[in-house]
Amino acid sequence: MKYNGIIESKLRIIEQKLADIESWNIASFSQLRDSSLLQNAIERALQVCTEVMIDISERILALNEMPPLPSASENILKLQDLGILSVRPEYGEMVRFRNFIVHRYERIDLEIIYGILKNKLFLFKEFIEEVRRQS
Repeated sequence: MKYNGIIESKLRIIEQKLADIESWNIASFSQLRDSSLLQNAIERALQVCTEVMIDISERILALNEMPPLPSASENILKLQDLGILSVRPEYGEMVRFRNFIVHRYERIDLEIIYGILKNKLFLFKEFIEEVRRQS
């Protein structure tokens, strides 16, 4: 299926946020812990990346003439069922992380943020590659 330019422009948003994160050169947990500016910037960038993933999943379902499911996690699972995305539990974990940021915003565990920063950013890149392969 050929996706429209809206999906591509949204993929570029993720790429830009990832480039921003990489440009901040966060080398250690203490660097993140000691900078509320970096903490807020990382939280927001991760939230935006995940929001875009959610939006793209809904758009792809719509282009396939399917209504969005009751939750963002279910939309991701549906794309996995359709073979558009590979089966990766981590995609659902990112959506749940976004929910945590949005609804438990008063206290975000910095170790979780740092763990995503160091070990999970590749998931966004894989999401981008998988969606682009479908277009």
